[in-house]
Amino acid sequence: MRFAALASWLITVSLGAFMLRTWLARGGLRRERARAGGLPPQLIFGHAALAITGLLLWAAYLAAGTRALAWTAVGALMVTVGLGLCTVTLWTPYPARRPGERRDAAPWDEPAMVVPDTAQAAAEGEAGDPLAFHVTDEMIARLLQDPFPGPRHRPIRPNPAVLVPIAHGFAAIFTFVLAVMAAST
Repeated sequence: MRFAALASWLITVSLGAFMLRTWLARGGLRRERARAGGLPPQLIFGHAALAITGLLLWAAYLAAGTRALAWTAVGALMVTVGLGLCTVTLWTPYPARRPGERRDAAPWDEPAMVVPDTAQAAAEGEAGDPLAFHVTDEMIARLLQDPFPGPRHRPIRPNPAVLVPIAHGFAAIFTFVLAVMAAST
């Protein structure tokens, strides 16, 4: 169990190091400092430093076998997880809109365009009925020619990079559980 926790910790730190390197390479630190209310660099670097410190404490526990080192590493891991949750919370754009800001109508929210059949509506006395419409041969021909009118977009391809932070979070939880179980025995 102790070595499974070490392996899990190494995977978690590797994923975190990959994210930190990518964030720094893409100018994340400069961008966060430039905007008002940006993420404090101390939070990110504190999270990374504490994760590595905990990993070194865990390695010392494996070498020495002292339970106090194991529980110190678990404590460092608890604070690391807390800082990681703070990072995710501050980075998550919630609410997505400012208070009072209206969202744009999605295509499925918009009412369908209705072409009233005025001759038939006038004959039936329903000139104001919005559900009265007339399907023409031109409409059918256009639909058969192009069943999905509108702008053509390339198909959406999934971005596997999105899985890295998710895997990092789950690996951190798994590491914490393994470390607590190993320190308890």
